[in-house]
Amino acid sequence: MKVLIPQNPQFNYEECKKLFEETQSEVEDYEDFDWIVNNTFFYSFIVGGKFRGYIYYYEIEGKLYVNAVAYRKAMNINLECFKESLTWWNCDIYARTKHKTAIYQILKCGFKKIGENLYCLKRQTYN
Repeated sequence: MKVLIPQNPQFNYEECKKLFEETQSEVEDYEDFDWIVNNTFFYSFIVGGKFRGYIYYYEIEGKLYVNAVAYRKAMNINLECFKESLTWWNCDIYARTKHKTAIYQILKCGFKKIGENLYCLKRQTYN
């Protein structure tokens, strides 16, 4: 698995933008691609030399949210990429979605439903 960030000279901007534009209405993300790339923690995933998708994290009202888009018919690979990215954060992570495939993926990663179309991966805190 290879992870690229936008600052990497090998970052696959055009591939990410194409996937974004193909799925933007389904994901319900209303910002444009350049805004997302420049204002979130954006990661592109290459597995076996093929672009699989991207994941980005962003903050709203002091909470960390995640959004991800990946090509279909590779659920296990996509799940592996998603799980890997979750290990990079030590705080609660929120996800908002109404799409069944996304819900299935986030539940497999330990997220719990906490509201309408809202899910949270709780991290244990120590005092």
